[in-house]
Amino acid sequence: MKSFRTIETAPECEGAASKLERFEVVDLGPFDNNRNDVHALNDSAQCAGVCLNPETGRIEAFLQENGTRSMLGTLGGSFSIARDLNNQGEIVGGSLTEGDEDFHGFIYRNNRLYDLNELVDPKEGWEVLQAVCINNYGEIIAIGSHTGQDRIVLLKPRVPTLVNPA
Repeated sequence: MKSFRTIETAPECEGAASKLERFEVVDLGPFDNNRNDVHALNDSAQCAGVCLNPETGRIEAFLQENGTRSMLGTLGGSFSIARDLNNQGEIVGGSLTEGDEDFHGFIYRNNRLYDLNELVDPKEGWEVLQAVCINNYGEIIAIGSHTGQDRIVLLKPRVPTLVNPA
């Protein structure tokens, strides 16, 4: 088990907690737990969460920007949920798969939902059950299962290998 260390506050942040700031309230819609909920906000004022898709009748993950919600769909099943997004607009979360067989973690990138299990090496034996956060480097904290045990995992993007054309 790793030991813990204390992290000191950066000088530019000192005193920030003691300042009382005023906030502007922006109405993002009614709160209805997993039927309408915002889970993440990035520096570009994009939001991600979960709501009822009026077109499909399913509860699905969404991206909201400039007051407009775009439904992300699912991985083939009847439900999806967005948990976090980074400043590039990449969204992570979880979704039921085709036939509601499994629940898998996803990443939404370039207007497409990807099953994270298709992006990890199957020989390693991991199943990514849900992605819970993503940083601006594309690193993802997820819940994975390996040999029947659920674990908290870090998914780190691999540097692409350059192929030397012969």
